[in-house]
Amino acid sequence: MVSDGDVDPWDFLAARKSEVSAREPAVSEAIAQEPILPRERGEIRAEMAGPTLKRRAWPLAAALIAVSFAGFLTEVVGASQMIALAGPSSLIYMYPLGGLGLIAVALLQFRFVDHRARLPMLRAVGFGYAAVFIVAIVFISLSVWEVAATGAIWLLADQLNFLVPLLVWSLAGDEFNVAEGRKIFGWIVAWTYLGQLAGLAVSAFAPLAMDPLGIPLWALLALDPIVCVFVALWLPRRLRHTAAAKGTAKDENLRESLAGAWEFINGVKVWRTLLIASLITFASTMTAHLAFLSGVGTILGSDASALQVLIGSVTFGVFILCWLIQKLAARRVQDRLGIPGTLLILPIAVVLAGLVLAVGSAMGSIAVLVVGIALVRIPRWTVDENTRRAALALVPDERRARVSFFVDLGPIALGLIIAGPIGLIGVVFGVAWVVPLIAAVIAAFAIRPSISVIRGWDDSLMNWRLRRRKQNRTLDFS
Repeated sequence: MVSDGDVDPWDFLAARKSEVSAREPAVSEAIAQEPILPRERGEIRAEMAGPTLKRRAWPLAAALIAVSFAGFLTEVVGASQMIALAGPSSLIYMYPLGGLGLIAVALLQFRFVDHRARLPMLRAVGFGYAAVFIVAIVFISLSVWEVAATGAIWLLADQLNFLVPLLVWSLAGDEFNVAEGRKIFGWIVAWTYLGQLAGLAVSAFAPLAMDPLGIPLWALLALDPIVCVFVALWLPRRLRHTAAAKGTAKDENLRESLAGAWEFINGVKVWRTLLIASLITFASTMTAHLAFLSGVGTILGSDASALQVLIGSVTFGVFILCWLIQKLAARRVQDRLGIPGTLLILPIAVVLAGLVLAVGSAMGSIAVLVVGIALVRIPRWTVDENTRRAALALVPDERRARVSFFVDLGPIALGLIIAGPIGLIGVVFGVAWVVPLIAAVIAAFAIRPSISVIRGWDDSLMNWRLRRRKQNRTLDFS
């Protein structure tokens, strides 16, 4: 029994029911006036049933499978071709260009992605990327501006690996509440491994079949526009009758959009700390990635096939391990450590990885370099990714994609920009092993703000700016 002066702890369910009723014709006043509290509890339990959630999540998972396939295939082929054509020193400018490209295109999407319906946005992005891929492939086939066209395609891989999934995950956040997200987001991420593994398998083993036939490896990139067109047509069709992708219909200019996201971050203290930790963590992570590619590029030289087989095979093997961890341990780790505790894993792992990569660079050992990059990628692509998606589910629908820009994609882009000048140190002074050591030092500085996030997380859940804060407290994310 709830007295007049008490706050009903299940009041958020009544608000959710009213949102649903607003989209459906009222049957009668009698039905509308019936108590909804017991029924709502049952509806929430029904919604969280595994098969029901998976049916709703399947279109999103399938789209991420296709995008991940194209993104990882393009990443490996583009990196291999670029290093073979322009040498490992090309990473010094390609990484900052990749970061700037992410920010530039994200700002264009940032202006529209939250307050407009997301499905038309996804359609426009898919067709736009397909057109750019086709133009770049034509230039490569004609040997016109080959290095520039290859670089453009490699940069587009970043768009497929970060910006398009951001849009799809925004749809997932629209479709699922916080409790459902904790249950289903790991399942969606696990399915994306199918696309990622397929892309990596094709990139790793295709040279064995294509080289004897005289087929150029860049021909694999013809799959990219096909995938972009497929996602642009298929996913909007599958989601057209769902509650996702409605947008807020609030017209804002770019400054207002940015201010809305920053107001949320500035208003929830722990999210400011999370942003600082993310910026430092991803600066170190991207530097470690650059150190790995530079190391293997120096050892293997301009052999594009050998580079592609190595990079693709290593990433394929790492993803097999990630898939096993995702299936067997990732959710248990998150349940035990909570969202903030799990986010501490990656910076600690990068500290260790930087030390191992430094040894591998000094020795000229591909095996040691592989161990080092695995220490970065395994936590990043398992528990860290799951946890960041679950944290973003706390953000209100109308701000989620914009807040994700600051705390998720923005740090990755800035990390790419910062990694370039750090890599330049190794080239200018001829001390490649120093670059991963710098990555380890940077990652160490991310540990303290990550601990601050752990300490302040529980109290932050009661902030009115967070989505369904009472539900979050009930579920106990600590």
